[in-house]
Amino acid sequence: MSRSLFGKLLTSYLVVALLTLLAVGIVMSQLFASYYYSVRERQLIQRGKAIGELMESHLENGETLASLDSVLGPLAYAQNVRMAVVDRRGFILAGGARLPGPPHLQFETEENRRILQGEVVSRRDYNPRFNQVVLSVAVPLKARGQVVGGLLLFTPVADIAATVSAVERIIVYAAGIAILVSAVLGYFFSRSISRPIKEMSRITLEMSKGNFEQKIQVTSQDELGELAHRFNHLSDALQETISTLHQEKLRIENILSNMSEGVVATDDRGKLILANPAAARMLRYQDTGLLGLSLKDLSACPGMAEIFGSVLESGREEAAEYKLGDGKTFVLVHVAPLKETDGKVYGAVGVFQDITELRQLEQLRRDLVANVSHELRTPLTSIQGFLEAMMDGVISDESVRNQYLELMHRETLRLNRLIHDLLDLALMESGKVSWDLNTVDASEVAARVVSKLTPQLQEHKLRVERDIPEDLPLILANEDRVEQVLINLLGNAVQFSQPGGVIAIRARSSGNEVTVSVQDHGPGIPAEDLPYIWERFHRVDKSRARALGGTGLGLAIVKQIVASHGGRVAVESEPGKGSTFSFTLPAVPPDEAGGTGEAYGAARC
Repeated sequence: MSRSLFGKLLTSYLVVALLTLLAVGIVMSQLFASYYYSVRERQLIQRGKAIGELMESHLENGETLASLDSVLGPLAYAQNVRMAVVDRRGFILAGGARLPGPPHLQFETEENRRILQGEVVSRRDYNPRFNQVVLSVAVPLKARGQVVGGLLLFTPVADIAATVSAVERIIVYAAGIAILVSAVLGYFFSRSISRPIKEMSRITLEMSKGNFEQKIQVTSQDELGELAHRFNHLSDALQETISTLHQEKLRIENILSNMSEGVVATDDRGKLILANPAAARMLRYQDTGLLGLSLKDLSACPGMAEIFGSVLESGREEAAEYKLGDGKTFVLVHVAPLKETDGKVYGAVGVFQDITELRQLEQLRRDLVANVSHELRTPLTSIQGFLEAMMDGVISDESVRNQYLELMHRETLRLNRLIHDLLDLALMESGKVSWDLNTVDASEVAARVVSKLTPQLQEHKLRVERDIPEDLPLILANEDRVEQVLINLLGNAVQFSQPGGVIAIRARSSGNEVTVSVQDHGPGIPAEDLPYIWERFHRVDKSRARALGGTGLGLAIVKQIVASHGGRVAVESEPGKGSTFSFTLPAVPPDEAGGTGEAYGAARC
């Protein structure tokens, strides 16, 4: 209990009360003893003076000091004191029979002088004659104006000490009662002080656990009440501050979690103290697996430790581009120092920007420029060669000249198709093309496309099989563009099919969608080329594709047209067994289906 505030307060109250009562008791005991002794002393002096006057009257009548013995006996008995009469030399002349010891009372020289001068002398000390402490009073006796002796009165101090002891016992009893009362009052006073403080301690512990709902009851208007009121105000302020910080923390965490850029932070030793999910994905770690690691331990990007170390050392921002472990991911890292108010660097924060797509776009741009340049240069070179030969007069045969003119015409048509396809694809990708949406019958479009490509089919001795159900739902799309998609897919199938082969056009509905597919039995597409088959200028067999007159943009246009309608494309192929290209478009709901060609708004791509 003594370690608690309540125990300390109660102990303090009791100690203070005990010391106070002890001091007061001692002082009162001493004061009472001194007062009682002084009262007895005055009483003895008054009695001595009264008896002395009586003795002096006897001496005035001619009696001697020795004759006063008969008078002293009754007086001593009546006054309950011991008395003696001494002469100027200190010898007992009367009352000596009642005093123990020798018949001579020796006073101090100063005391004898004062008695002989007519003064009253008193003293309190140990007297060997009585073998105890006694109170003595000496009153001078005069006869005819001269001091002839002295009257001595003696009373034991023990009688007085007994009275003083009785009073001291009363003081002790009163002090004990006072201590008990003080203990009870101290208990309640200590409890009234320690209970609110103990309650504050309990609520503080709850606050440390995040519970700010409990409040201290304010039951007084003193300093403790003011403290409790301010403590409740502090609790409300802390709750509001922590709530604000928590919301801010959640806001920052949400921002970091939803950022496409990776964010990491390190301390001044290069240990990771923060990493958002994007950074963890880039570095091939779990969200919490990065924390505590050293930058040197990141095998996905070992060079990153150098730029962070440089920033921590120099205190300046730096940026660098890195290729991550798989070699296919490029990141641009911006690193800035974290500084205290005095400018001391205590860490660094880095932002990882995935620029893989940007690098791929740059590569695509370079490839596009190279492919377009190549596609344009090849026919232009042929045309230039034919024209130079004809201009130089090398070709004199009319049939050969006509043959060259036909080749030049074919190359110009190829150039025209290439430029037209490029412009068409560029317009679709720019989002500036708007098409009217109509209800489209897939069976009619397929028949029309087959009819348009009949010369090519006959030239390659190919047969087309159509498997399109009669109850197939109508497609919601632009009919001309759907026809263009089928022309491109069927044209590809014609180019890559072997003579005498069969091409299948199928259509199926699933839910609110219609899927149309074109299957050939050509050489097929290797698995590694399938992810890139829809890209511009991608050719599986470049020499064969150029020989067949393709521009390399047909499938890219197909994908763009279908995507602009909210559909999707797919391809399945196995080398040596052929390929199946398909596209899926939304179907017209049955309750809204009308006639073919009914307008349904517009699509923008």
